[in-house]
Amino acid sequence: MKLRFTILGCGSSFGVPRIDGFFGNCNPNNKRNYRTRCSVLISSKNHNILIDTSPDIKKQFIDNSIKNIDKVFYTHMHADQTHGINELRVFYLKNKKQIPIYADILTSKYLKKSFSYCFQGTETYPAILKINQLKKKYTFNNKGQKISIRSVKVNHGSIKSNAFIINDTCAYAPDVNQIFLKDYKYFKNLKF
Repeated sequence: MKLRFTILGCGSSFGVPRIDGFFGNCNPNNKRNYRTRCSVLISSKNHNILIDTSPDIKKQFIDNSIKNIDKVFYTHMHADQTHGINELRVFYLKNKKQIPIYADILTSKYLKKSFSYCFQGTETYPAILKINQLKKKYTFNNKGQKISIRSVKVNHGSIKSNAFIINDTCAYAPDVNQIFLKDYKYFKNLKF
């Protein structure tokens, strides 16, 4: 099976429409204008890697029949990328093991502070996630299927975000207003 890249959501931080029904300039008669917030799934036959846990993650998983998550990467600490983290609990309960997540230092601090119950177990509530500091490159080998993920810092307004390049063919950068010149080489020959 080939590696599959599924965009689960691509809407703004409010989604489209907003909770009050406002579509902005989007035509509500076009079903493609109904957009949940940003998350992506990288999947092979036996492995699912999620990038970002949007607040809409439950609907995204149900709509796409996603039954398992093996790893989670985070682009940055904003609520529209992180606040669906609680939905990962079901995969801990199902598999009886902590899910590894990968985040930069600022995002890790934010997640540990805001969702401490996910990382610090108690007698009645086990830790469901294990945080790992984000490195520049990972290679995962799952039953002969190679998945490489490179993280590249990009500007996102007043903060930095992480773009991810998957198998040197595809990039995911949901919130970016500048790619640094020194990093153009990573984005130059991508297929997607």
